[in-house]
Amino acid sequence: MKTLAAPLGLAGLGSGRETDRSNAQFFDWRVAGIGLLIAVGYYIGAKIGFALTFNPHPVSVLWPPNSILLAGLLLTRKRAWWILLLAAFLAHWLVQLQSDVPPLMIFCWFISNCCEALIGATFIRYFIGRPVRFDRLRNVTLFCLGGGFLGPFLSSFLDSGFVALNHWGAGSYWEIWRIRFASNVLAALTLTPLIVSWATQRIAFWRNLPRGRFLEGSCLLLGLLVTNFVLVNQIASASDSALLYLPFPFLLWAAVRFGALGASTAVSAIAFSAIWSAAHGHGPFSAGLAEENALSIQIFLIVLSVPMLFLAAVIEERATGETELRESESRFRIVADSAPVLIWMADVDKLCTFFNKPWLDFTGRAVEPEMGNGWANGVHRDDLQQCLQTYTAAFDAREPFTIQYRLRRHDGEYRWISDHGVPRYDAEQRFAGYIGSCVDVTESINKERALKESEERMRLAAEAANLGMWEWNLESDEIWATPARRAVLGWPSSGKLTLEDFISSVHVDDRGRVREKLKEAAEQGKDYDTEYRVVLPTGGVQWIAARGKIQVDARGKPKRIMGVGIDITARKQAELEARQRHDDLGHLGRVALMGEMSASLAHELNQPLSAIVSNASAGQRFIARGNVDLNELRDLLADISADGWRAGEVLRGIRNMVKKGEITRQQVNLNDIVMNVVQLVTTDALLHSCELQTALDPDLPVVDADPIQIQQILLNLIVNAFDAMSDTPASIRKVVIATERDGSGSVCTSVRDYGSGISEEARQRVFEQFFTTKPEGLGMGLSIVRSMVESHAGSIAAENASGGGARFCFKLPTEAAV
Repeated sequence: MKTLAAPLGLAGLGSGRETDRSNAQFFDWRVAGIGLLIAVGYYIGAKIGFALTFNPHPVSVLWPPNSILLAGLLLTRKRAWWILLLAAFLAHWLVQLQSDVPPLMIFCWFISNCCEALIGATFIRYFIGRPVRFDRLRNVTLFCLGGGFLGPFLSSFLDSGFVALNHWGAGSYWEIWRIRFASNVLAALTLTPLIVSWATQRIAFWRNLPRGRFLEGSCLLLGLLVTNFVLVNQIASASDSALLYLPFPFLLWAAVRFGALGASTAVSAIAFSAIWSAAHGHGPFSAGLAEENALSIQIFLIVLSVPMLFLAAVIEERATGETELRESESRFRIVADSAPVLIWMADVDKLCTFFNKPWLDFTGRAVEPEMGNGWANGVHRDDLQQCLQTYTAAFDAREPFTIQYRLRRHDGEYRWISDHGVPRYDAEQRFAGYIGSCVDVTESINKERALKESEERMRLAAEAANLGMWEWNLESDEIWATPARRAVLGWPSSGKLTLEDFISSVHVDDRGRVREKLKEAAEQGKDYDTEYRVVLPTGGVQWIAARGKIQVDARGKPKRIMGVGIDITARKQAELEARQRHDDLGHLGRVALMGEMSASLAHELNQPLSAIVSNASAGQRFIARGNVDLNELRDLLADISADGWRAGEVLRGIRNMVKKGEITRQQVNLNDIVMNVVQLVTTDALLHSCELQTALDPDLPVVDADPIQIQQILLNLIVNAFDAMSDTPASIRKVVIATERDGSGSVCTSVRDYGSGISEEARQRVFEQFFTTKPEGLGMGLSIVRSMVESHAGSIAAENASGGGARFCFKLPTEAAV
């Protein structure tokens, strides 16, 4: 029964909280070294377990192998556990064969031993993770529950069952279970913390340990050894049981001063001494039977070890907390002193307890005068009352606050401070006061005031100039406009306005164009420039000239359009009236021109009318003679119809020239217009003894123009050409009308005469209003011609031609050029 202490275990379940490096090798020398140590420790531990028995009964009071294996599992990563189990199996097989145990029983006991270690290690690693340390009360509690109780408790059922099934040893099932459970609980509580604590202690700890601590530890160890010697060798079993507490002062000393490392070492020393002496008939635990003595020692040592572990954990946790608190306070002070803001703290009594170095540098005062309410002495008297009211109200409501006040600087100047305070709470979420930070915002406030004054001046200037400022945020689709502009358009004085709100106020005929312009500016990053009409709430219409500039973000993407809008209704009305007067004047010019051409028109109408009369008379004579030839009569009627159409065309041309109406533009071929005008002035040319010639480009592109105005332009130029050759011999009087392409994408139409030409002075002023070289002229014809040409986006020029005479040429853009 020496091996009844062999334990139980389950396969590792994996906690999901491993902290091993993911790229660690599956097998390395460190794991192999730990496996070798486990094998050696397991073997030696088994030998010690055999030695710690009470003859003549083979009862092991303390069975170390299972606790050694548990410690190894806690110190290594899970993927290497199989190596440790293999090393422990070899050591287990070797030591059990030396004890003449059957192979089947050896294998069964190893299963129960592994199960105990695996159950405890899996439980502890699942809740604690790695590394496992006994410096916190939670860790010690979980270790005692999982490794000290749960593992031995469950594995003892398996171990006792194996013993009963193999008929090995003596004793009942529950007696075996009790003996094994107590033995393994004691081993787990004493040896596992000892091994883990020493193994996880860093070398730097011993290297930096002061000499005083070495001396203190040596004195503690010497006192503990002396006490153990007296306890286990000099005190008889019949002595007073109160003497068993002689080691307690040294245990407390070890736990308080050296934590879990010292407590586990001291408890293990007492445990081995007490068990060894009792096994050899010495000490207070050697009076009864072997089973009774073993149970007494186990209960004593378990009761002794658990409180020491908990005490050491509490002390270490508190010491660590105090150290962390001191380090946290030190870090906070370092950070606060290096922060570019003024920081203060106050307790629940509303009195300030901390000011950082920038605060003291700013105020130029020491920390003592600032404490409590001393800081208020530096606040401007006009701001002090409001500052204290806000401060007190925030404290009572436990709410954050922000306040601006003037604080006296070290040079005596008062600076504007923005103070933001928030409540702070301790670890138990109890209100602990306030912490605040202050920033000098004097420059910001001055800039803000200057900006407001500038905006006010800009607003007054905009209102005086009848300007409306606006902004369209492309990301939020929100439009901002000045209050005056909102009022004019009937928009609410506040609230969000979208692009559709703006578009809805635009005249229905202009909405598509305005939307397209804005879309083009937003997508292509172009500046916005357009004119449109808006419908006022009163029903009136207002013309607006809008100009906007695009703004982009850091990535170059357009984010907003900012601009102005100005009322141009008066200008548009003036332009409309001027255009009307211009049209009226052009109409009068056409009527006057027709008056000048009356003889030519009479001649043009006389010919078709005379032909109609002649053909009609001939037809009547044919009918009167009674010998009607239907073919001849049909030819006479066809001639009458043709002459009638000819007269009608002349009349329609005259009506179009003199009628007053809306100007309409269409795509026209200038060659067709030239030929129509030539037909109109042919008779007038005969009256002036002038020859008409044309030189037309057959591949002339079309232009977008008003054909009536183009006819008027050509008629004016041709009539002027007739007048310019009044002193020219009839034999050389000639007017040439030509059309041709221009290299710049325009069509050039020219009228040339062979008169005396234009003087330099007249050429400079020939297109001015009321300038004329004719005694009876008004000086309006060429001025009207220039206005008509320019209204078609064209240009006109006059020059003296080579070979004599003058040439007037006007250019109109083609459809492709537009």
